[in-house]
Amino acid sequence: MLTGITLQAQTIEGLRINEDYRGRLDDILNRIGKDKNIRFVYDSSHVARYTTSVNPSEEKTIGGMLKMFRHAWDMETWISDDGYIYIARNREHLEQLKNKKAGEAVEKQIIKRSSKGSVQPVKRNFTLTGNIFDVANGERIPFAWVSVFGTTKGVTADANGYFILEQTPSDTATVVVQYIGYQTQHIELEPAAENPPLRIELEVQPLTIAEVFIIGRKDDKALQQSTVEHTMKMSPIALKVLPNLGEKDIMRGFQLMPGVSASNENSSGMYVRGGTPDQNLIVYDGFTVYYVDHLHGFYSAFNANAVKDVQLYKGGFAAKYGGRLSSVTEITAKDGNAKKFAAGGEINLLSVNAYAEAPVGSKFTSLFAFRRSYQGYLYGKIGGSSDDETISTPVVSRPGGRGMQMEMPDSYFYDLNAKLTYRPTADDMFSLSFFNGTDYVDNTPQFSFPGGGGGGGGMGGGAMPSFSMENTNYENYGNTGVSLRWARTWNEKLTSNTLLSFSHFYSTRDQTRSTTMVRNDTTFNFKSGTLEENNLMDYSLKNDWKYSLNESHVLAAGGFATFYNIDYSYAQSDTATLLAKGGKAFLAGVYAQDNIKLWQNNLTLIPGLRLTYYGAAGKFYAEPRLSANYRFSEHITMNAATGLYYQFANRVIREDIMSGNTDFWILSDDGEIPVSSSIHFNLGLNYDLPDYLFSMEGYYKRNENISEYTLRFENSARRPGGFGFGGAVSANAGAVSEQFYTGSGYAIGLELLAQKKAGVFSGWISYTLAQVKNRFPGQSDKYFFAGQDVTHELKTVGIYKFGNFDFSATLIYSTGRPYTAPLGAYQIAPAGGAATSYYAVSDKNNFRLPDYIRLDMAATWRFDLFGTRGKAHAVGLSVFNALNRKNVSAKQFEVIDNVILESNINYLTITPNISLIFNF
Repeated sequence: MLTGITLQAQTIEGLRINEDYRGRLDDILNRIGKDKNIRFVYDSSHVARYTTSVNPSEEKTIGGMLKMFRHAWDMETWISDDGYIYIARNREHLEQLKNKKAGEAVEKQIIKRSSKGSVQPVKRNFTLTGNIFDVANGERIPFAWVSVFGTTKGVTADANGYFILEQTPSDTATVVVQYIGYQTQHIELEPAAENPPLRIELEVQPLTIAEVFIIGRKDDKALQQSTVEHTMKMSPIALKVLPNLGEKDIMRGFQLMPGVSASNENSSGMYVRGGTPDQNLIVYDGFTVYYVDHLHGFYSAFNANAVKDVQLYKGGFAAKYGGRLSSVTEITAKDGNAKKFAAGGEINLLSVNAYAEAPVGSKFTSLFAFRRSYQGYLYGKIGGSSDDETISTPVVSRPGGRGMQMEMPDSYFYDLNAKLTYRPTADDMFSLSFFNGTDYVDNTPQFSFPGGGGGGGGMGGGAMPSFSMENTNYENYGNTGVSLRWARTWNEKLTSNTLLSFSHFYSTRDQTRSTTMVRNDTTFNFKSGTLEENNLMDYSLKNDWKYSLNESHVLAAGGFATFYNIDYSYAQSDTATLLAKGGKAFLAGVYAQDNIKLWQNNLTLIPGLRLTYYGAAGKFYAEPRLSANYRFSEHITMNAATGLYYQFANRVIREDIMSGNTDFWILSDDGEIPVSSSIHFNLGLNYDLPDYLFSMEGYYKRNENISEYTLRFENSARRPGGFGFGGAVSANAGAVSEQFYTGSGYAIGLELLAQKKAGVFSGWISYTLAQVKNRFPGQSDKYFFAGQDVTHELKTVGIYKFGNFDFSATLIYSTGRPYTAPLGAYQIAPAGGAATSYYAVSDKNNFRLPDYIRLDMAATWRFDLFGTRGKAHAVGLSVFNALNRKNVSAKQFEVIDNVILESNINYLTITPNISLIFNF
């Protein structure tokens, strides 16, 4: 860590300390460095552990202060000839700091002016442009915050790391560049007749990660404007300090923040402000990902080793984004190391993960990452966590030693990421990105019962028949996506991105039973169960333009086109197709918006309009958007947003009271399945200090034309009073009646956050109070709690750093989610026929699951091996659900002899995991 501005060595020790400095030692050194214009060199993870006071009453000089450090804490100090003050743990550590060549590090931290003394600017109020890179690997850093020190001027770099800073006061100003997980860079501009684009290189935070999440934007001196959309931003670098069940997980990390539910372990998709996962648009390098779960939702399909940046827009998002009702998650993949070959990986009790990246010549970069599970202790435990009990099938013995034969099939998941990037010129970049995540979950042993022997003793004098039975219970699902992107900088004010993409979601759920009997050379086949298939194909073209008109206006516009092809089928007994939906549709449109800054940059307005033509409905849909941000003072900002949003491809819930609901993707047709819509109203207040953040935000969303699918049977009896109705237990009990219900709903909530953003101990506490209700007039005129409704949710995250060790813990509490339960069972026996069982159900979602409580803990030790530097390797230990609480995932019901049996499907109990991370 470097602070201050260098003076000559002989003048430093005698400098008097005239102010009273108290607090953490690293803060004291920063303040003294700025007040006295001197520079300290130290390891922030070392000195931040100490708290002290330095005051003028003790008549201390800089030399006296350093002597106190040596006597009180056995530190080693040294003042170099060029005036740098080194503070180290011991002599060995001091030599390490010296070897870092502080003078060279300073030139990376501050680009010095070439002349000495007073410097006169050559240009004033000019346009400054530049590109931002990672100093270690040459990766472009997207969406960094760039501002002019001491002013309210600031912009966000684009996805390619390019920024345009209009009306920069002078070419002697200091530019501040910030990005989560990296050291803040202060750049003193150098006067010159011309101003070519800056090349800015940022360094990863050494040893300690100063920030895990950023809400809004933070500067060293003054608070910059909060993002109007209240963007939550996360770097994969920060994930390494958080507890996890196996590997660092991007989507699980966001679930620890307010407004994003964390109590559903069976989905790594995000329930944002009362929305469902399908209402969250997930964009990976430009193409849409329609399913993000691995292994029943315990992991997301995104490999953190392949991800460079993630941003979540919780509501009120800009006109650039569309097709979803709730939120947007934008993921930017790594381009690959532009300077040297690098490789690494991780192995834990669940999976093996490896990556490799390398430059190819001076214009190509490449990245490949692969992860696959294996069937060990942890996979088996997660795979069976949804069962309330384990049923073992005994081996059946027969005379002669022949009995039941059983074969256990395999289950696994994998994901593959690849990216090739080509830069033919300084202004052009082409990238090809590929993603595939697939699960094959098979829990179906196969049984065979051989016949009893050779002839004579069977029925009718024939041979005893032989049986084979296959109970199929497997799922195969995943998402494949590919995009080809061309990014160009036309001049210092105009940039464009053109993207061609393809995305394919596929899902097969086979829960069938096939029985084969062979008797007297005659084969009989019996089949039962359900088969469900869903396929979605998305072919898209997008073109985005951005033009910086002046300091007060940044214009953005673009066009988009998508062709959808979606099919869904649901069948029973391999013959009766209960539901078959398919559709193709073309969607196209344009958008435009303006980023307007007024009143000395204290007020930001972003009006926008998105216009979409949807071919299946033959209509145009206009979506106005508006967001605003006002800066009251250095630390206080208010943000507000509103907008109208439409969704054309929906993941519809298929209600199944007895076994649990499932869902499937289907296209809106503006008839049976109308185009759904939502209007957002958000209002928030932020109080942002250098080390602390306090935030409060309220929201209200009104949803229209939301759909649900219910399968019923015509012989069922309706329960008097309320919305409840009966349903047959068996599909053979009567004629099938399918129904799509269309309704409306709302989500309202308040989010509170208190966050300590930096230091040896950091973390946050968040609380969300929310309500989500829907109403389907075809079922009832009454509102009912939506299945994702969680009234109270409290989350606490603590991170502590000690040397090369990271310790962290998360505690989650939430009230239970609602569910519908059967109330009673009965039988109807038609004349001359067999009796059939039926059940009557409660009002929709009239019951609540028990409260959810989970404590997770983790510890990580970082070290170097085989000549590596920067603590490249790590060993991690994590404990999931350390309290060993049996949290209930869902209820399952079974009717036996007209008695309803209820059982709990539980989440994971206490689960330890150990991981080894290596990088070369």
